[in-house]
Amino acid sequence: MEARLKEDILREAERYDGAIMVIHETDDGQIFDAWEHVNSDSLQTPLEVFKCLEDDGFPIKYARVPITDGKAPKSSDFDTLAANIASASKDTAFIFNCQMGRGRTTTGAVIACLVKLRISYGRPIKVLLDEVKHEQPDGSSSSGEESESNATRLTSSTVEVRTRNEQGYAFGIDDILLLWKITRLFDNGVECREALDAIIDRCSALQNIRQAVLQYRKVFNQQHVEPRVRRVALNRGAEYLERYFRLIAFSAYLGSEAFDGFCGQGECMMTFKSWLHQRPEVQAMKWSIRLRPGRFFNVPEELRAPHESQHGDAVMEAIVKARNGSVLGKGSILKMYFFPGQITSSRIQIHGAPHVFKVNGYPVYSMATPTIIGAKEMLAYLGAKSNARVAGQKVVITDLREEAVVYIHGTPFVLRELNKPVDTLKHVGITGPVVENMEARLKEDILSEVRQSGGRMLLHREEYCPSSNQSSVVGYWENIFPDDVKTPAEVYAALKDEGYNIAYRRIPLTREREALPSDVDEIQNCRDESSACYLYVSHTGFGGVAYTMAIICCRLDAEVNFGTSSVTQTMVNGDPYSTPEESLPSWTSEEEARRMGDYRDILSLTRVLMHGPKSKADVDIIIERCAGAGHIRDDILHYSKELEEVPDDDDEHRAYLTDMGIKALRLVF
Repeated sequence: MEARLKEDILREAERYDGAIMVIHETDDGQIFDAWEHVNSDSLQTPLEVFKCLEDDGFPIKYARVPITDGKAPKSSDFDTLAANIASASKDTAFIFNCQMGRGRTTTGAVIACLVKLRISYGRPIKVLLDEVKHEQPDGSSSSGEESESNATRLTSSTVEVRTRNEQGYAFGIDDILLLWKITRLFDNGVECREALDAIIDRCSALQNIRQAVLQYRKVFNQQHVEPRVRRVALNRGAEYLERYFRLIAFSAYLGSEAFDGFCGQGECMMTFKSWLHQRPEVQAMKWSIRLRPGRFFNVPEELRAPHESQHGDAVMEAIVKARNGSVLGKGSILKMYFFPGQITSSRIQIHGAPHVFKVNGYPVYSMATPTIIGAKEMLAYLGAKSNARVAGQKVVITDLREEAVVYIHGTPFVLRELNKPVDTLKHVGITGPVVENMEARLKEDILSEVRQSGGRMLLHREEYCPSSNQSSVVGYWENIFPDDVKTPAEVYAALKDEGYNIAYRRIPLTREREALPSDVDEIQNCRDESSACYLYVSHTGFGGVAYTMAIICCRLDAEVNFGTSSVTQTMVNGDPYSTPEESLPSWTSEEEARRMGDYRDILSLTRVLMHGPKSKADVDIIIERCAGAGHIRDDILHYSKELEEVPDDDDEHRAYLTDMGIKALRLVF
């Protein structure tokens, strides 16, 4: 483009006696035009400029890596920069520039420092020992884009006004849950992020990437600022959050063996782009920033009031804030999985398993996260226990949880945040091996803390107070021995060793993640001809688990009779949970059509498929049968109705409901 631009300029100069009209700007921002005489010698592209310098004897190498102003570098950009840096000699100096030498230039310098640190000292990447500075929460250092428009100048003018509704506590970068999640997702996440932060501070002469996030967040939360300015701050803050997020992922990549081959320290040579492609959970986190950035920047309710301990005495809170494990890190707690008001079974009563449900007509069950005793009783109920004379019936257990879970004294505990103890820490898109790796590291963190505290551990549970009609999370101490701590994989492996005929798989799924064809394949591939039944384990045994149960029911149904579905056969024979009238579409009202899932896209799909209407009718019956574990069509209807009630100015909630409704619709699709 620059070469063609040069040709255009020379062509135009020929028409105006060798001159071209150019625009200048004075120091006070005034614009004026002037004629500039040019010829083929005086007009150069950037590539030609640096080629001339090279011809003059300067030992330089010029590389053009275009990055959009205000955006995070793409994964391929990281790879291009890393390759150029890794291939250079040890004493090579690196110069980065963009329009103003600020935003993109600072990001490039940070990337170069990370790569040089990895090449010079190997892995894991560690914090530099020199003195480094850290930003104050919601500090007032540099931020903003490279182009000094009026919209970007909002940072310097409006940030000076302190937000006083965060009394007693200042919002810091670690209060953004997304960053907490990705840091603990990787084996070396904590160390690599510490090294990244130290480098960001060293490269902060013109801009500190972390502080830019906090600055824009502050502007967004100032209610007196006009909506347009707040919207600009939200969008740019999200861009800088994604930039910092990608740098954390890149630091973890450099700290892994994937980069060994690029710096002569091993054989593995995997690009950052390929490395990310193998980690869909990271991609899902990145997209969550673009989809609903406001949730990462709103002032949490617990920060609007004076910051006081609500979870026990000061000693307990100090212990939680001093944690530094790779998973059980600062501000994280272990909360008992059971909670007051949890859904319980009405038909199948299993001690230690709060909610158990069976799909009528199918050997398919769902179960809330059980205790170890509850898991044994459930497997005994299903006939999986073998003895000296008879082998137990095989049970395929599919664990759908994407939260990090660990068993202590036979009771399940889940990783949570001290400030949000009842909010699930979902890692949307995480794979089974990754979450199991997190659980193994969580166990190591627990055992390390137990050793340091003389054999005991601070745990938390949720308790209900009848007088106030409210639940609260309280801390308590528990004496723990190493054998008392087990991961879910270890629990089910031990049950198999005890004679229970089971096959255990971890397939993390939630409603928050968009349904993928690979999900269907992974679930139906759990089909085992030697299995007597299928058991699906989730947090509460209710909700997204119904989707997986419906898939395996469809698979079992197809295997029984390819020509005529067993569901239809059962309908003819009668069924207490499904009547022929329930399976037929009703056109009496729009409300009824929506309840039956007769949405435009669904009906379009039924027309495209060879046996579309019949397939939908069969699936609808299965959905009704799985309703004891969650009703998929009702979820769509729920989000649809909620969306109709959202005020016009509540864009954040509208985006959330639209996203969840579309994802629920695609489950049926």
